[in-house]
Amino acid sequence: MACTSNHVFHNWAQTITCKPDQFCQPASEAEVQQLVQQAIKDKKRVRTVGAGHSWAPLVLTEDILVNLDQLNLVASDSTSLRSQAQAGIRLKDLTPQLAEAGLGLVNLGSIREQSIAGAISTATHGTGLPFGILATQIVSMRLVTGTGDILAIKETDTDLLRAARVNLGALGIITEITLQCVKDYDLEYTAYACGFDEALAKLEDLNKNNTRVRLWWLVPAIGPKDRVIVTTMNPPGTGSAPAGAAPLPMDVATLFTNFANLLSGAGPCTEFLKFKGHYDQILTVPLLPVLHRECEYAIPIEHTADALRAFKNVIDEQDLSLTLPIEVRFVKADDSFLSPTNGKDVCYIGAATQPNANEVFERFEPIMRALDGRPHWGKCFSLTRDDLQQMYGGKYEQFRKLPAQLDPNGIFSNELLTRLFS
Repeated sequence: MACTSNHVFHNWAQTITCKPDQFCQPASEAEVQQLVQQAIKDKKRVRTVGAGHSWAPLVLTEDILVNLDQLNLVASDSTSLRSQAQAGIRLKDLTPQLAEAGLGLVNLGSIREQSIAGAISTATHGTGLPFGILATQIVSMRLVTGTGDILAIKETDTDLLRAARVNLGALGIITEITLQCVKDYDLEYTAYACGFDEALAKLEDLNKNNTRVRLWWLVPAIGPKDRVIVTTMNPPGTGSAPAGAAPLPMDVATLFTNFANLLSGAGPCTEFLKFKGHYDQILTVPLLPVLHRECEYAIPIEHTADALRAFKNVIDEQDLSLTLPIEVRFVKADDSFLSPTNGKDVCYIGAATQPNANEVFERFEPIMRALDGRPHWGKCFSLTRDDLQQMYGGKYEQFRKLPAQLDPNGIFSNELLTRLFS
């Protein structure tokens, strides 16, 4: 097994860092098990990192940092529509291999850089009210526990699976997952430029008539604070435009005029882009080389308009600017214990900025918390154990008992997990 002692970890955005005593890249489940067993003997702590595409200090440690990039094999069954994937494979490598077997993921987030284990463990999500977070596609998994044993969680292990799907690395090191897939598919992407109030007024109908809806609210310095890009992503030939929206013009001159109106904040809701493609290209965007910090909350869907209007008031009054658009997405309820979508359909609202991140988040979080919001585990948040108890109730207590059983010596703990669960 390859281990080094001079590794310095930085997340991709260069916002968190640590220098572990050892950085190890096991090439098999057996090597992961050996590493954990040795850590138990040496009384060392172990954290696991995938692509490092997280702002939360979940992976930080002074002892042993494990990366699973070498665990990247995939075996698919086109009959059962299931695929077994090793935990370290990146989503951008997984989706093409699934396509070769005629399979696809039910849904994806906005980027494909993450490892599959990291994405599910932090409750990464896409958009579309018929669809849950990525972790809801997991029907079984294997992990190495804090006792150095291998735990195979089957589909029938209902509560254990509900806990392990979103586990923040607190229950062990995931080595393999089984995904329930669908047949490979294409989608049609349509984009509209709308006014802020007009977009909010059409949200209910948009979600009712389209399988996937995403909003990018253009706030300064990117665009006028009253302009929103509404995108729908549907099976070709389905879905519908926002009521009253002007259709995509056929002539280039009008298309450029519409785009100019988009940037200036003028004009009614207007279609300006439409194309078809493979789902993993339609649902995702390139990883922009814009370093930033991000805070995202899942709020009950009925509070969507109130949340956005409240934050717009803050932006107006405080003259705040953000580095990237505010992203708004919609996700189906699930039953994973620590999923932000546990028990309720939600709207995710994400604020991404850099030089003024602390100022923006100090104003953004209280609004989302007041509307029963729960934060995305992989992004910036300020929570205490009491906050979690209030947000998740009995599900928090159910989850909290498991680390004591599966990791009695705290092998997988760090400062953040100790603060939230001990």
